[in-house]
Amino acid sequence: MLEINLETFDLNQLPETEDDFFEFKSSLTALNEAGELKKDFKEKLIEKLTCAVSGFANSGGGCFVVGIDPNGNADGGLPLKIGRQDLRDWVDKIIHQVEPVPQYEIKLIQDSEGRGVIKSDSAVLIVAVHESYVGPHMAPDNRYYIRAGAHTMSAKHFIVDAIWAKRHFSKPRLTHLFRSKPDREEIIQLGILAITNSPAIDVKITLSPFPELELIKNRFNLFPLNLFPLNLSVIDQNNPFFFDVATYSKEYFGNDIYFEIDYCDLAGNHYFYRTKLVVEGLVLSRIVRNDNLAKMVTHLEMINRSLKEMTSSREAISKPNVVLPKPTEKVFFKLEKMIPELFASMKEDLLEYPFAREFIIMYKGNTYNGDENNLILYYYYEDHSFLRNKLRLLENHQLIYEITYNSVPRFVMSEELASYLLDSQLE
Repeated sequence: MLEINLETFDLNQLPETEDDFFEFKSSLTALNEAGELKKDFKEKLIEKLTCAVSGFANSGGGCFVVGIDPNGNADGGLPLKIGRQDLRDWVDKIIHQVEPVPQYEIKLIQDSEGRGVIKSDSAVLIVAVHESYVGPHMAPDNRYYIRAGAHTMSAKHFIVDAIWAKRHFSKPRLTHLFRSKPDREEIIQLGILAITNSPAIDVKITLSPFPELELIKNRFNLFPLNLFPLNLSVIDQNNPFFFDVATYSKEYFGNDIYFEIDYCDLAGNHYFYRTKLVVEGLVLSRIVRNDNLAKMVTHLEMINRSLKEMTSSREAISKPNVVLPKPTEKVFFKLEKMIPELFASMKEDLLEYPFAREFIIMYKGNTYNGDENNLILYYYYEDHSFLRNKLRLLENHQLIYEITYNSVPRFVMSEELASYLLDSQLE
């Protein structure tokens, strides 16, 4: 589990040396004379960061800190802009090269708190990786990494196998629901279900206070009331537990009945779930007869067919419906002269990600959760005035085409445009 609170974290909370939870990366040799990241430093940082994210995710979590010397003191920091891209966005894209992407947080610290020096327009980068239960996580070099003391190292096959096995011992999570009893629809049952694939053991179920409902009293009047808590050896996805609690003809639960579950995982860790029980709105208000069920199924099938006809798939939207003619060299020169900043940004992105073709436009304050298997470029309204109008010029010359299929404007570059942007950088 993540051992620090990034919201209140500062450099004074860093250890004096690297350990199994913190990995440091110096920034002393990061910049060239123009104040930009050196190419070799950038490549090395990408490699170290992805390996560290893989290692921490596979080893219980930890923090990768850039801009820190071996003693945990700030030694300059990273520039807040990497080319035309914000540092945070640049790091996000790098982390998404790890498969699957673990849960993580990013913090940029610009105040050294007297512990070293951070340059102006720079920051110490902290990437905090959470403990993962869906490992192993693979770095872009197709290797799996772990933390061994203060070092990130490639995991051997038997360790990777053990991490795969860990998925089956993730934290158990239980929840509850109401349903009509399968063989007697007038009776309402309360059920406990597992929502992860890890079993909950030594389960204790309590209703507090004991409800004064007729059905409950009838069920348990032959037994002492200390029957609660109910004790179950295990609840998992194959073995839920249901019991009768009310009927439609009797009163529902009140507003002061609480449902409590104590349980453990296979490692002996203890968990507690408590919630207020409310039947209203969670079950049908009347018994649905078989003939009504048949009608409901028919209508639902009709609705489903209609929705399928109305819905356009992403693949269908993404394909152009025209054959794009090859533009002349004169067209490219003319457009680049009209919108030089946008062309420069696209060139820089394609130099770093030569296989990228898809991009979205958005405001910097917004967030977008993309597909980790589909590389997407970002262009911001704040960086390019009249951005939508500039893209319209490219559309008019059929160098890009729009594939928006949700609320985020989305486009794809033609191969002719991508070739021009890449080739012009190699001349």
